[in-house]
Amino acid sequence: MKDSFAHMRPYREEEVPGAIAFLLKALDWKAQLAPFLGESASEELIEQMHAVRSVDSFQEQLSKVFIDLVLDRTAADVTFSFADNFQGKGALFISNHRDIVLDPSLINRALLSQKQPTTQIGIGSNLLKTEWVEKLVRLNKSFIVQRGGSLREQFLSSAEVAAYVREVILNEEASVWLAHREGRAKDGNDRTSSALIRMLLNGEEDESWNKLHLQPVSLSYEWDPCDGMKVRELLMSERNGGDYVKDSGEDERSMKQGLFGWKGGIHVEFCEPIYWEDPPDGIRAAVYLAERIDDQLHRSMKTWPAQHWAAQRWLEMNGGEAKVEWPEDWTPNIVGAEIQNQCMERLAMISELMSDLDVTHTEIEKKWCEITMTPLLNRVVAERSAVFH
Repeated sequence: MKDSFAHMRPYREEEVPGAIAFLLKALDWKAQLAPFLGESASEELIEQMHAVRSVDSFQEQLSKVFIDLVLDRTAADVTFSFADNFQGKGALFISNHRDIVLDPSLINRALLSQKQPTTQIGIGSNLLKTEWVEKLVRLNKSFIVQRGGSLREQFLSSAEVAAYVREVILNEEASVWLAHREGRAKDGNDRTSSALIRMLLNGEEDESWNKLHLQPVSLSYEWDPCDGMKVRELLMSERNGGDYVKDSGEDERSMKQGLFGWKGGIHVEFCEPIYWEDPPDGIRAAVYLAERIDDQLHRSMKTWPAQHWAAQRWLEMNGGEAKVEWPEDWTPNIVGAEIQNQCMERLAMISELMSDLDVTHTEIEKKWCEITMTPLLNRVVAERSAVFH
C-alpha cells in the first residue's frame, strides 16, 4: 500500500497491537455490550480482543462473532443470492444504504459464505467523532472517506478516494464496498449519487470502468429499527423548511438502534455487474451508470408484507391525491390480520416516542407508510420499465 494512503487505509499488521491496547483502555466494553449480548458473550468477546494481532484475526475472532450474535438476537432469517457471473474478489460492491454498521457486515457475511475474502469498507469521516471509533473501524478493514470542507478539499478528497479504490482493486486484487450515496435513505427512496459515479470514473470510461467490476448489492430489511427516528427527522425537517439539526449523540444512538433493534427478515442479493455502455445522447455517463445501478437495485429488492400494508393504508388515507409516482393499474397485496396488527403496534410505539412533538398520529402514520412502501413501489416501477424496454 502506498504511504500516501496511510492516513485513511485500514491498519497494517504492525499497527494492530497499539490500536487494540488503546481500545481496551478507551471504554468499559462489558458495560457497553452486556445489556445487548449478555455477560457471558460479552466477556468472551473482550477476552478475544486481547489476543488479536492482525486485521484478519480481528474480523475472524471479533467482528464475525459479534455480528453473528447480533443477528441471532435481532433477525428472523438472513438469506443471500448471487448473480451467475458473481465475482467475489477484486470487485467494487455498491449497495443501497440502510444501516451504518450492518450493511457492509452483511455483505462480508455473504462473501464468507462463498469462501471469498472480506471487502474493504468505505466510511465517512463524519461518523468518526472519537478516536476509539476511528481505531475500531480501521481494525475492521475500513478506509476513511473525508466529508465536508471547501469545494477544493472535497474535490481533492474525491480524487484521493478514486485513486485508493483503484489501488485496492487493480493492484491488490482485493474488494471494496461503498454505499451508493452519502447518508442513509431516510425516506426509503434508494437513489445512487451520480457524483459518486463521476468520482469513480475520474475522467475515464470504457475498459477503465470495466476493470472495477462494479456489482450492485441490494439490501432488503423487513423492519427498519430506526424507522421512528427517520419519521421524526423527516417531519421536523418539513416543519422547519427542510432544515434539521441533529442532537448531540444522535448518530451514535442511531448506530446502536440499527444494530440491536429487531429487523425480522433480511435478504442480500448480489446483482449483475454494471459494465460500460455508451450513454444515450444528452445524458452524462455518470447519470446513466447511476440509473443502471438503481434499476438493478430496485428489481432485486425483496418485498415484505408490511410494505404492502403500508401501501394499502397510504392509499386509504390519501384517496386519489397521490404525492408519489404511483404505478398505473397496480394495487398492493391485501395482507392478513397478523401483519396489520404488527404495523399498527409499531405505529403506536412510534407515536408514543414522539409525544414531545406537535405532530398528530395521522401525520406520523402517513410518513411511516411513505417510508415503508417506497422500496416496494420502486421495485414495481423498475419491473414494469424492464417489460416495456
